[in-house]
Amino acid sequence: MSWNNVIGQDRVKNLLQRAIRRREIAHAYLFSGGEGVGKDAMAIEFSRVLNCERGATGACDDCGSCKKMDVLQHPNVRLIFPLPVGKAEKSGDDPLRALTDDQVDNVHEQLRLKSRNLYHRIEVAKANFIKVNSVREIRREAAMSSILGGKKIFILVNAESMNAEASNSLLKTLEEPTTDTTFILTTSQKELLLQTIISRCQFVQFDPLGEAEIQNALIERERVDPEQAALVARLANGSYTAAVGLLSADTIAERQGVVQFLRLVLSSHPVALASEVERLSAGTDGSSVERWLKLLRVWLRDALVLRDHGEAGLLNIDHSKDLKSFIQKFPTANLIDAGECVEQSVALIGKNVYLPLILMTLASDLRRHLSS
Repeated sequence: MSWNNVIGQDRVKNLLQRAIRRREIAHAYLFSGGEGVGKDAMAIEFSRVLNCERGATGACDDCGSCKKMDVLQHPNVRLIFPLPVGKAEKSGDDPLRALTDDQVDNVHEQLRLKSRNLYHRIEVAKANFIKVNSVREIRREAAMSSILGGKKIFILVNAESMNAEASNSLLKTLEEPTTDTTFILTTSQKELLLQTIISRCQFVQFDPLGEAEIQNALIERERVDPEQAALVARLANGSYTAAVGLLSADTIAERQGVVQFLRLVLSSHPVALASEVERLSAGTDGSSVERWLKLLRVWLRDALVLRDHGEAGLLNIDHSKDLKSFIQKFPTANLIDAGECVEQSVALIGKNVYLPLILMTLASDLRRHLSS
């Protein structure tokens, strides 16, 4: 059954299945929750069920409609996400036709990866926001009749990345709902959405995944041995996407690198710190630095938990000795503000800011907060 493609989130599954049984499908949903918890996966599988030729609360996975969903090529279901702006793109242009052949190939490759792994994070080169032309295309398609029957569904991935013009265009569309059309917005930062958009959607909150859910999924889907899966699940902070990212890296070495970076930040060796920053940022597109920053965030979170509550809630349980030593040396460290600085650094990577500048600024901010 298609719902099994979504890890956990049983409460949300039950909510959507009940809506299907009662034929009370909202014209717009807002799926909100942390990155990598299954919002996109749920939106896609919900769309599969709503268009399945069997017409039940679960998809058959075998009809022509379900087969089209397997490759995300269903004419009734559209994924909208950030795209580059075409060189000569004008208002009202087709958002894809304005791109170069290489850019279009990149978009198709991202959709192929998403069809194979519903937890894949779509990232198109030089695409920072959802374009207004993409939203205007939605309005045109929503007004047209479906070729296959069923329900037309528009999934706006990372809806918070809409620019102001796109947000206002979507708002007009939501104010004029079309029969047999449903919009699903997914976001990990709902505070960046217009309140008027939020108010026109049925709000659905997604929970962080449990360690056991992530561990079992890693074993079943990625063929990871149970011991490594348990470690990665602890560090993933409720995100399956983060867990898969940790698998592709030398997590043990990177966590030790976090400790070394903090030692350099809090020492009086600026040359060594600059050398470490150069090493971290050399030869990377930002994804490895982002993953490393998230490990740093988890380490600081553990320091706060250990200081205020003890060892029970630690994720880096095997680093408890280093964490205790840190707390003893810096008992008044402002760990909350330090964690927020790391979050800001992660956001800057998404805006293509120069990596060494991000890390040197972070080092300065961490030194100020941790040695206070």
